[in-house]
Amino acid sequence: MDINNDIDLLEGFRNGNEIAIRKLYVLYYRPLCYFNQKLVHYSQEAEDISTETFLKLLQKKDDFDNLSDIKSFLFTASRNACYDFLRKEKRHHKSHQKIIALSPFEESFGEQEMITAKVLQTIYAEMENLPNQCQQVFKSIFIEGKSTADIAAEMEISPQTVLNQKTKALQKIRLALHHENMFSAVLLMNTLSLMLYKQS
Repeated sequence: MDINNDIDLLEGFRNGNEIAIRKLYVLYYRPLCYFNQKLVHYSQEAEDISTETFLKLLQKKDDFDNLSDIKSFLFTASRNACYDFLRKEKRHHKSHQKIIALSPFEESFGEQEMITAKVLQTIYAEMENLPNQCQQVFKSIFIEGKSTADIAAEMEISPQTVLNQKTKALQKIRLALHHENMFSAVLLMNTLSLMLYKQS
């Protein structure tokens, strides 16, 4: 099945298509992990909650009419699972206070984290659309944290080519974030640029 747009992606997901499910996983898993870790402060628990939330999503795949509903479900279910985890930890005073502060009725909770998660979601989505060499370079830097020299050696290309591909990737992703909103683009400048351009 070819997946060329959001309609194809939604249809494939609802039909249990493996490619569509993988694309949704790539799109949302890391942003969810980031969001969850901001709440529970344990990376392993954050990843477990993200995985469990995706399993719940698969069980309800017929219930969604658009990708926005899927995104809303993922973040709401993850947030509720984080609350449950914190409640189990309420014997610790700090965790108990966090539960009070993060009441489900507080609509403004997590706004900053949601914005950053949206940035990450956009990055992962655009990363999948990059040309092959550009995508490989960017994944090696952004996901695996490899240096320019290591990437050049592994891919058998010059360090300058790695830098050129990195710049091209950032330009495309910046453009995508500008299309989302200006604040997301600022977040990218403050996070990705510092993280990527300072790598040797």
